[in-house]
Amino acid sequence: MSGDQIPNDHADELGECFAAYAPGLFGYACALTRGDHALADDLVQSAFMAAARQWPTVRCLCDGQRLRWLQTTVGNLAVSAFRRNKAFGDRLPRLEAAFRLAPADTHAEAVSGIALERCWRVIEALPPRQHAVAVMRWLFAMTNSQIAAALGIADGTVAAHLSAVRGKLKAALGPYDPFGGEDGPPT
Repeated sequence: MSGDQIPNDHADELGECFAAYAPGLFGYACALTRGDHALADDLVQSAFMAAARQWPTVRCLCDGQRLRWLQTTVGNLAVSAFRRNKAFGDRLPRLEAAFRLAPADTHAEAVSGIALERCWRVIEALPPRQHAVAVMRWLFAMTNSQIAAALGIADGTVAAHLSAVRGKLKAALGPYDPFGGEDGPPT
C-alpha cells in the first residue's frame, strides 16, 4: 500500500464494509451527537477513512469485531470532536471580544474631524518656514533633526517653530482641542 491508495481488492472489500455498516454507524453517531446529522456524517466518514488506513488489520477481523472497531472509532472521534468544540466554545467569547469592532462614537469622531480640519487650515495659513516645519513633522513624521537637516537650520530653530505652531493650533482649536496636554497635536 503506497500513500493514500489501497489495492483494488481491498477497496472493494472496504466498499462492501461501508455498505454493510455505514447506516448503523450513522444511527449510532446520531445518538452520540444528539441528532447532529452533519457531525454524525463526518464521524462515520472519518471512521471509514481510519479503517481504510488500517485496512490490512481491520479486514482480518470477524464481522462482530469489525463492527466494534468501527463503533469504537466513531466514539473516539466523537469525544475528540466534543473536546475540540468545548475548547473552541471556551475561547469563543475571548475571540469575539478581541475582534469585535468598537462601537461608533459619532460625537468624538465629529469633534476630531472638526479639530483636524481646523488644524490643517491653520497650518496652510502659516508663514512658509513654519508651514514647512509643520508639514514635515506631522504629515511626514520627520524628527526635529531630520527637519533641521532638510531645511538647513538648527534643531533649536525647528523646536521653536514647532512650539509657535502648537500655540497657534491650540488658539485656533478652542473647545475642539482633543489634544489636551502640553505636547499639542500627536506627532
